[in-house]
Amino acid sequence: MRLLNRAPIGHRLALVASAILFVAAVESGVFAADLSRAQIEQKLAEAHGKPIDLANLDLSGVDLSGLDLHGADFFSTKLSGAKLAKADLSGANFTRAELQNVDFSGALMKTATLYAALLDGANFANADLTNARIIGGGKGVNFRNAKLIGADLGADPANQGMVPVRAELPDANFDGADLTRANLTHAVLTGATFTGAVVTGARFDYAVLDGSNLSLGR
Repeated sequence: MRLLNRAPIGHRLALVASAILFVAAVESGVFAADLSRAQIEQKLAEAHGKPIDLANLDLSGVDLSGLDLHGADFFSTKLSGAKLAKADLSGANFTRAELQNVDFSGALMKTATLYAALLDGANFANADLTNARIIGGGKGVNFRNAKLIGADLGADPANQGMVPVRAELPDANFDGADLTRANLTHAVLTGATFTGAVVTGARFDYAVLDGSNLSLGR
């Protein structure tokens, strides 16, 4: 009888363990990011305070919390699951960026642009989005206690085709948010909550508010 050539059990177990670790690493984004936090910090140091270009990169899952990234260009950048809590993102460009489940809590995002951005599950709690342009879409976005003074989430009357270009944020949480003078014209806000929100001078013309909680502050 001819015996089959079998690898030692220990070797086979090692191969299986390696495969499991590889799959786990891929799923967690270990191999996904094009740049690490340390590399981005180096780019910032070399820029001497000028905005840096991070466009078209995959930065999924990277922790950039607290960094000064004012004016940075994140055009078409993949940032799913990244952490940008308390970062300075004032004037940053997130056009067409993938921002699913990104933590923006407490971030400074004055005049930032989030045009055609994917926002599912993004967290903007306590962030300052004063005069920001938010024409993105995503379900369950958290704006709790965020500052959205003068923010533009509405349709631009001068740039409309058959379908309005607007924010589509079903089930969003605006509880306690400051929406003073914000533009939400034509915005899709089905199932959104606004408990305790400040809406002085805000525009909700033609906004889709079916199922929303409109217990507004003032």
